[in-house]
Amino acid sequence: MPASWGSKAGWASLAGAVVLAMTIAVGAPHSSDQRKPWRADKVVLITIDTLRAHRLGFYGYDKRPTSPALDAWSKEAVVFDRAMAQAPWTIPSLGSLFTGRYSVEVGVYTNRGVIRPGIVTLPELFRQKGFRTATFNTHSLLVNSNTGFRRGFDESFPPQVKPAERNQFKIPFAQTEPYLMRWLEEHSQQKFFIWIHNMDPHDPPTVGNPYIGKPNWDAYDAEVRWVDESIARIRAKLTALGIWDQSLIVFAADHGEAFGEHRLNGRRLAGHQNVMYDEVLQVPLIIQYPAMGRPKRINEPVELLDLFPTIAELAGLPLPASIRGESLVPLINGSETQRKKNELFHARYHFEDYHHEFAVRDREWKLLVRTPDQHLGPLPVAATQELRAPMWSLDAEGTTFELYHVADDPGETIDRFHNELEVAEVTHRLEQVLLAWKDMVEPPAAPLPRPGPTLDAATEEKLRALGYAK
Repeated sequence: MPASWGSKAGWASLAGAVVLAMTIAVGAPHSSDQRKPWRADKVVLITIDTLRAHRLGFYGYDKRPTSPALDAWSKEAVVFDRAMAQAPWTIPSLGSLFTGRYSVEVGVYTNRGVIRPGIVTLPELFRQKGFRTATFNTHSLLVNSNTGFRRGFDESFPPQVKPAERNQFKIPFAQTEPYLMRWLEEHSQQKFFIWIHNMDPHDPPTVGNPYIGKPNWDAYDAEVRWVDESIARIRAKLTALGIWDQSLIVFAADHGEAFGEHRLNGRRLAGHQNVMYDEVLQVPLIIQYPAMGRPKRINEPVELLDLFPTIAELAGLPLPASIRGESLVPLINGSETQRKKNELFHARYHFEDYHHEFAVRDREWKLLVRTPDQHLGPLPVAATQELRAPMWSLDAEGTTFELYHVADDPGETIDRFHNELEVAEVTHRLEQVLLAWKDMVEPPAAPLPRPGPTLDAATEEKLRALGYAK
């Protein structure tokens, strides 16, 4: 000990140094411990239509360089390795994302559905708190004001989507992108929520995509690469405006795409709307924001409807009642390693063939059920989609089951359902979980609140007998 510390002045100096050190250690009034938590005031939600996770480099695809920009970004952000869609096509899948509830609860379980009045959507939540809201879209059904997906948006670009081909829904994202870039230049310093939906990977081939027809590239990979380049341009614009690192940015897809990996009734399944396997249900998910901590990959299974409470929490927004999703913030910041909910659910309601398909999974197993609609007799497809709430039973004649141990069979190649002795307990448990979910989300047995098509007398009588017409 220095001699000078033996004096009163020396001890006073030492005491002062100790107090200063303690003040620094426990945190001064402006220390990080007493700062308000980070809250997003600029939120960018990007969804890509028909983007299969496993055709991206950062999910292991190496046949072609489909995603260099996304691959680079994935190393700087939080990547979810097992993110799942609620449904195998756009309207019900994004209906769940936008409401935090299952599609059958909110009225968008078919392409003719409408988000029911009184259901608060994500953009409505932001607009209620003074955020400027805008959507930049390429899907005609999502832009159509009748579906409910425009509710809560101050602006929609373009105001209408007019596909070049009949019975198609898309325009190239290149037609929407200029609106996005101009809007960002004008509003980058405001607090905002924007939703970008790029439909390029969906059929038909995107006009103007330079990768289509390129040697050694198939059409789907060409579309994925074109999406990747659009993401690179969006990032460049946000960076140039100085807000890329200040924003909450969420990147996902509504569903993936099948290329014949599975069969149904002897037919190879391609496309998406009638495919309940994970080549369609698994989607990419990247989340980035300033307070997220270190980049990481998370293997815990999560759902698209988890994005509603996640985004709301990070923006400091109050959640509506009856949210089914679970915030992913604890997984991102490391305070939790698992979701509180053990099971995830998927549903495909009578789209064209009067059957319903459901899947329930936990961290190891996935049970898939295909069952006929239980209404008395079929209706024309349009009337079925518009007027009927689903009616189904696991005990119905013709119901089939499949069971996969996805923990070690992620490609769902071995159906374990018929191994009764080995998996009976698992099957029974997942069946009971699915039935409990059905009881929770069962829609009212009434027509949706919109006029239906003109029906013939016999059909009117059937509807009247079922309580769907007066």
